[in-house]
Amino acid sequence: MPAIEVAYLPGRTMRRMADLHAGSAKTDARDAFMIAETARTMPAALRSIAVSDEQVAELAVLARFDDGLLGQTTAARNRLRGLLTQNLPLAAV
Repeated sequence: MPAIEVAYLPGRTMRRMADLHAGSAKTDARDAFMIAETARTMPAALRSIAVSDEQVAELAVLARFDDGLLGQTTAARNRLRGLLTQNLPLAAV
C-alpha cells in the first residue's frame, strides 16, 4: 500500500479561515471547502500526523461504503424520476 500523508487543520485556524469567507452557516460542505482551500493556499497551516496502515485500510473501507450509499441514492432518485415522468409527464419540465 503506498504511503499516504495525513494532516490536521487545528480548529482555531479553521475558524479564522471561515471568517475570511462569506456566509456563517456551519455545514459539512462548508467545512470541507474551508479545509481544502486552506490546504491549497496555506499548506503550512496543516499539522502532519502519523497513521498506521491499519487506519488507512479502515478509512478505505469507510470510503467504499460511502461510495456505495451514494450509488444507491442516485439509483433510487433516477428510478423515482423515471416513475414520475411516466405518470406525470408535465412534472419533467
